[in-house]
Amino acid sequence: MDARFTTEIDAQGRVSLAPELLSALQLTPGTTLMLELKEGRIVLEPLPEDPELIEKDGLLVVRPRLTGNISDWVQQDRDERLAHLSKEFR
Repeated sequence: MDARFTTEIDAQGRVSLAPELLSALQLTPGTTLMLELKEGRIVLEPLPEDPELIEKDGLLVVRPRLTGNISDWVQQDRDERLAHLSKEFR
């Protein structure tokens, strides 16, 4: 996603992010962000969350978290399969 948003720093030093940006990056309240100063620019990057551990059959296992957009993944997979099939039948 390439976009540009304008925001202000409030009296307490806080910055609000546009709802469209939060949605596009799947950021929710409480998400921890890494703030980095690079070449005079501020770069914000979400930190990965700690994995959720669950007990299954007496063992601790990591419960995977889905990140990203499933419909995009499905469409990409379909496109790749169709491209592969079209090469086979040429």
